[in-house]
Amino acid sequence: MSEEGKHVVKRQKRISPLAKANREAFKAARNRAENTTQKIEKTREVRERFRDIHERALGSQVEQGPLVPVEAQMEVEEDSWVYQTVDEDTLKELSHRVVLHTSAGSRKVLFETQNLDEAMDCAARIVEFSDGCVLVETIDP
Repeated sequence: MSEEGKHVVKRQKRISPLAKANREAFKAARNRAENTTQKIEKTREVRERFRDIHERALGSQVEQGPLVPVEAQMEVEEDSWVYQTVDEDTLKELSHRVVLHTSAGSRKVLFETQNLDEAMDCAARIVEFSDGCVLVETIDP
């Protein structure tokens, strides 16, 4: 047989519209599944970080002990400023002040506490977030 006698079979790659649509749908589903998996992992990481922060907050709350409410020295009501006073008994109980010295050389009294332990605990936490030096001073009677 000659070459002319042989039937040349040409295979054409045909993809039906339905198969093409299925392929696209599966590809989209895989992408969505991958995105969902990534979001779940990020959510787990955030949940772990939140749990750590929550545990630290509870621990510091226990270490801090009971707080004594001190009213604000000034409040802003609408357009006027209202100055408040602190009870004299509360002022007598305050024994230490926490002072921030910035790198620019300025000095700012942040607050006053009832004892050295509270002042040291607060100063240690402030040092973590500020670029200056935090001092604890006694309040002269």
